Amino acid sequence: MKMYLDGVLVVEGKEDASYLSNYISSEIVVINGYELDERTIAYLRGKKVIALLDPDDAGKTIRNKLNQLIGDVINVEIDINKCNRGVKNGVAECEISEIIGKLQAFSVKNPENTPNITISDLYSLGITESSELREYVSEKLDLGKCNNKQLLKRMNLNQIQLEVLKKIVEEYHGN
Repeated sequence: MKMYLDGVLVVEGKEDASYLSNYISSEIVVINGYELDERTIAYLRGKKVIALLDPDDAGKTIRNKLNQLIGDVINVEIDINKCNRGVKNGVAECEISEIIGKLQAFSVKNPENTPNITISDLYSLGITESSELREYVSEKLDLGKCNNKQLLKRMNLNQIQLEVLKKIVEEYHGN
C-alpha cells in the first residue's frame, strides 16, 4: 500500500517524482532544480510543504531558497551514503527504505475522498487539448504551473467543484 502524506512533497526533478510516486500517493511537486517557478512557489505558500531534496550542495541551496520564499517548510534530510544506486547521489538513487523511514512521521491514513473532477471532465471541457485553457484554469484557481495530470490532482486535493471549473471555462471562452 502506498504512503499518503499530510502535506505536499517537494522534490527537485521529474526522476525523483517518478521514483517516489511508486511508493507515495500524495501530491508531489517538482521544482526543477534551481528554477523555482513563481507560480509554483505561489501554489505552495500556505500549504504544508515537505521538502525532500538531494543530499548535496545543490539540494542544500535549493532548500535554503525554499525556506526563504515559503517559510515553515518541513525539511527532510536523507543520508547521502544510502543514496548511491546509480552514478548520482540523489533522491531517485536512494534506498526507498531510507526515504519511507524519514517520511513516516508525516504519514496519514489515505482520505476516502472521491474525486470531484475526472479526466473525462477535463476532456469534455477541452482542457486537455488546450495548454492556454489549462494555464488559464490553473491561474484562476491558484494551482501553479501544471500539466493535465497535475491539474486534475490539484483540483481534487483542493476540493474544486465541477461547477466552478465549468464557470471558469465559460469565462475563458467569453460566455
